[in-house]
Amino acid sequence: MIPRRYSSFLSRRYVRAFSLIEVVVTMTILAVLLAFTAPSVMHTMEQSHADLAIANLRSIASAQRFYWLDHRSYANDISDLVDADLLSEDLLQGSGRYDFSIRMADQESFSIRATRRNLQRGGSSGSSGVWHGSFGIDETGKVTGEVARSSGNWLGKPLTLTPGV
Repeated sequence: MIPRRYSSFLSRRYVRAFSLIEVVVTMTILAVLLAFTAPSVMHTMEQSHADLAIANLRSIASAQRFYWLDHRSYANDISDLVDADLLSEDLLQGSGRYDFSIRMADQESFSIRATRRNLQRGGSSGSSGVWHGSFGIDETGKVTGEVARSSGNWLGKPLTLTPGV
């Protein structure tokens, strides 16, 4: 005879639950889907950071033009634009993934560069980052350069970001 406290458990012959195989199959499908979508999401995120850097380059170029109206010469350093209240220090921080610098400036022309930082885990700078390259802008407003991924994507194809793409 079965004790009474166990009889209710044994009387339920079929317990509704997921089997281990069902859970493993579901997790495998989710892992495969994630493996296909993650590189695309990472590329899109990097493209948005590149677009922000290019927008910041255009803002710095506009500040250079205003600086020229007052001084009849372009600023040699970004700090000159900040000191003249033509540029916010916050703009230069942006996404934190690009360093901005004025490479050349005189009375007739200027060249500004946004160089991709190589960030390690935790946000510290390093020399072996995955993304590298730079964008530039000149007095005509033409944006040039590219940022590329060192290791390519999961298919082995190189990933390159260009202005406006």
